[in-house]
Amino acid sequence: MDLSGFIRLLEAYRDTRYLFAADGAGHEVRIDRRNPQAEAWLAGRGVAGAGFVSADNPRSRLAPAAENDAARQRLAEAVRRRGFDAVPHTGAGLDGAWPPEQGLLVLGMPTADIVALAEEFGQNAIVCFAPGRPARLVPTRLLVEVLKAD
Repeated sequence: MDLSGFIRLLEAYRDTRYLFAADGAGHEVRIDRRNPQAEAWLAGRGVAGAGFVSADNPRSRLAPAAENDAARQRLAEAVRRRGFDAVPHTGAGLDGAWPPEQGLLVLGMPTADIVALAEEFGQNAIVCFAPGRPARLVPTRLLVEVLKAD
């Protein structure tokens, strides 16, 4: 991928809404922004932070629905095996150019562990948020490989 394509990929992450529902309320998290209601919900769960991770479309290449469904099931099982709670989330780009992706908001798992989990599922990055801080994009080593691919 050339540099301009890489920048577009980063912009696509930034322009994605990370949506989840919990306790009867919908929440939207965006990179480099805070959401006090989502942060309060997270704090109320007694965890210091959380991360959005998906198994859909590894390496930002569209995969058939059946493959994405199977990968989501494996991701949910991997999170359960590690002993963490999670709620479903949807990542939806503002421009609608990329189909929404389903994933999990993993509660309380250390960021490094979520990154490692994302790498297992071929993901370029995760998004983390915590009370009192804006959400942030956290790359996996695979994102750097995207840039080197050309």
